Amino acid sequence: PHGILMLGSSGINAEYGVPNKTKHPLRLTLKHSMNKKDLSVCLITKDPQRYYKDLVKAQGIDVARVIGIGKFKKKFKELESKRILCESHDVFLVDERVIPIVPRWFGKYFYKKGKAPIKVNLKKKELKAEIETATRSYMMSNLGNGSSISIPCGRVSHDNEQLSDNVHAALKELCSQVNPGWKNIKAVYIKSDSSVSLPVYTSVSSTSYKID
Repeated sequence: PHGILMLGSSGINAEYGVPNKTKHPLRLTLKHSMNKKDLSVCLITKDPQRYYKDLVKAQGIDVARVIGIGKFKKKFKELESKRILCESHDVFLVDERVIPIVPRWFGKYFYKKGKAPIKVNLKKKELKAEIETATRSYMMSNLGNGSSISIPCGRVSHDNEQLSDNVHAALKELCSQVNPGWKNIKAVYIKSDSSVSLPVYTSVSSTSYKID
C-alpha cells in the first residue's frame, strides 16, 4: 500500500509505503527552527516539580515555566485554564516519561493551535542542547493511521538553503525511524498552503529519479 506524506506548510509531499502504526509519536528535528527567536517555552516534567526547576536553573536553560505533571493535572482541569496556559507559551516540551498520559490532559485546544506536546529526554547530560533540539522538533503521531501525513518543514521567511536543509533533515530522520527507510519512499513533493505539489523525487519500481 502507499499514501501521501506531506512535510508541509511550505513543506513537502512524499508518497510512501504505509508503515505499521507506531506505539508512540515520532520526534522529527529540523535543522532550522520554524519558531520565532524570542520563544516562550513551557516544560512539563515528572514529579517532583521543584527538582526540575532547580535543574533547569542550574544549567542556565531558558525556560519560561516548569510545571510538574501532578500540578498540571490539578491546576489545569478546566478548558479556560488550559486556554490561558496555551496562549501564554509558544512551545510545550514534555518529559518523555509522562508524555503518554499528557494528550488526554491537554485536550484538543493545544492541538488546534499547533502546540502539540514535544517529548524531551530530561535524563540527558547535555540537557541544554536537548531542550534546544526539542524546540526545533515536530511530533508525528499519525503514522499508520491512513494515507495522508503532514509535517511542517519551513516558512516563507526561510531561504532556499534553509528549506532544503529542513527537507533533508526531516526525511533523513523519518527514514531512520521507519523501516525500511528510503525504500519506503515513493515520491517527494514541495508544497505550500496555496501552491500545487511540485515533485522533487520519485521512485519507479527499484529505480529512483531526482527531479532538478
